[in-house]
Amino acid sequence: MRASRRPRLTRRQFWQTVVRTVGYMVTALICSAFMHHMEHAWTFAIRVGLVTGIVTGVGATINPYIEYYADNLPERRLGVFGIGLALFDVRLA
Repeated sequence: MRASRRPRLTRRQFWQTVVRTVGYMVTALICSAFMHHMEHAWTFAIRVGLVTGIVTGVGATINPYIEYYADNLPERRLGVFGIGLALFDVRLA
């Protein structure tokens, strides 16, 4: 698949996002069953699942645009960006 300038969400990516959302909801329910002091397990599970689903759906949609931008970035600018990331990473550690 080639990188393109336009965001895209295919049917397969959509269903993967839905499955991931439901999977994280189930996982959150299972984890809240082990933590007995959780008062609103369903609310927590729905919130975790929806946040995960929305973030991964948006990420899958805009990822082709990011790939296109990275593929068409001049080498010097890409190098400066990499050095900036390395310095930022060292600063956070």
